[in-house]
Amino acid sequence: MKMELKELKKALEKALIQGTVAPPCVQTTTTRKELVKSMGQSRVERLKNSSSNYISNFQSSAKGAWVTKVKTTFENTSTKLTTITKEGK
Repeated sequence: MKMELKELKKALEKALIQGTVAPPCVQTTTTRKELVKSMGQSRVERLKNSSSNYISNFQSSAKGAWVTKVKTTFENTSTKLTTITKEGK
């Protein structure tokens, strides 16, 4: 009889914890995940925009054949960032 009461008490305690503590924790976790995801996406967007601005300014000020290689590298990086941004959504 004592064992059954202990098991019943333990089951009741678990149910109380699951009913009162767990839902807010799950919501907090979900909110944090969404926040981190949006922060990551905004940083990638800023990096993309900065990269784009840099290459346009760089291209107008630098001269020579190596500028084409640098431009290509920046365009490839921009493409990769676009892919990352689309995969993150």
